[in-house]
Amino acid sequence: MQSAQGTHIVIDKLVNGLERLAVDGEDKIRSANFVRLLQRLGFSEADAVLTCQYVDTDGGFRVSDLIRWMFREDCSCQVSKDMTALVLLESGGEKEYRILPWPNPSKPHLVKYFIYKDQDEVVVPGMELEPTGRGFRALQRLPLSLPSAAEIASWPLDLSLPQFQWNKDLLDKVRPVSAGERPWVIVLMGTPGIGKTYWMKHGTAEQKKAVDKEIGRILPWDNIFFKQIDDAIHHGARAELEKLWAECKEIKDPHERFRYYWSSKQQIFTRFAVDKPEVSESNPKPASYEFRLGVEIVKQLTQPGQLYNVAIETTGLTPGLVKFGLTAPHYAEYHKLVILVDFDDMEQARTITHSRLIAELNSCNMQGGEQFGNYLNVISEKAKETYKVCQELARTKNKELDDAGSGGGRWHTYRVKHSFPLDPSVQRRIDEFYGHI
Repeated sequence: MQSAQGTHIVIDKLVNGLERLAVDGEDKIRSANFVRLLQRLGFSEADAVLTCQYVDTDGGFRVSDLIRWMFREDCSCQVSKDMTALVLLESGGEKEYRILPWPNPSKPHLVKYFIYKDQDEVVVPGMELEPTGRGFRALQRLPLSLPSAAEIASWPLDLSLPQFQWNKDLLDKVRPVSAGERPWVIVLMGTPGIGKTYWMKHGTAEQKKAVDKEIGRILPWDNIFFKQIDDAIHHGARAELEKLWAECKEIKDPHERFRYYWSSKQQIFTRFAVDKPEVSESNPKPASYEFRLGVEIVKQLTQPGQLYNVAIETTGLTPGLVKFGLTAPHYAEYHKLVILVDFDDMEQARTITHSRLIAELNSCNMQGGEQFGNYLNVISEKAKETYKVCQELARTKNKELDDAGSGGGRWHTYRVKHSFPLDPSVQRRIDEFYGHI
């Protein structure tokens, strides 16, 4: 790799901005202020919040924590296409922040962070860094090692194999719809940690009847296969998760342990649910592990003459994914229902997801998704926007069916205004983890 000296522009605004944001001259920055700084530098609000939340602790973070996070292996986040790679250059104890171009022009929206020392020597990306009197030194612990997307793509997805017993167990709890009965596909979306899964699995009879009354149909609530991305990751990446839990036990500082767990869990979700291998002659349309597994599960649930009711859980971040799923050919004869679980107390949602991640660390067992922090606000707003798109889509599709005199499955939408008191044990788990009590 060529020397960075003289080939890139120093981003003075970012360096000066970080210095001005420091609290009382200390190595501490308030997260809200850092988000505003990134916005001034070209980041969208959503991208700035996502960048900041990786290191946020109690509304702020140390600059050294931000830098340590940046050098994790496979660390990436959505940012402005004008911002590529933020780099710390270090020579003779002097530090400079510079922007380097992203080396893969086909993915300009992904960011990788590297560090250079003495201009020519490259420290391996992903090494833990520790502040010293002269800058930073590499620690021994490297980030979690994950199988490549290409390796994961070679894994068999035959649902009869023992590793998919969990899917068979779920299937054994439901039955195909009766002859002449029209099946349902339900999309349940909303912010992580607000009780979507609990509402779907354990919601009261009154709550479910309210849905039936609103849409004018009686749903088979006791006979629905609930398809969740968490199941695919929990079982597909079981070895990686167990390795992560073992490594976290060796980290004494609770703040560092939490950040390492959360960022590594993000990597696992990205590798299994998003990453896909390169296009090749043998694989012209590559897809992620979770997507390919989902295809196999849906095939199993929508075989002619043996149709199952299906519920799919999602955040609702991307309207296109919801529309794509509901308009897929195998759901052509299904009734469709989009449910938005609306939850306005984002502070409570942040507390719940924070506590849930700590519970996973304590129990070595995955209990939910990977998101938490201020990014939950972004997800909440995006989910509401997606719901509006689905409402309009439902009106359009139903009109098309009516105009054609079709007796096909109808489209419905329903909004759940969800609220519940916060169990005191949720906050107590956080306080105990960080030694506040």
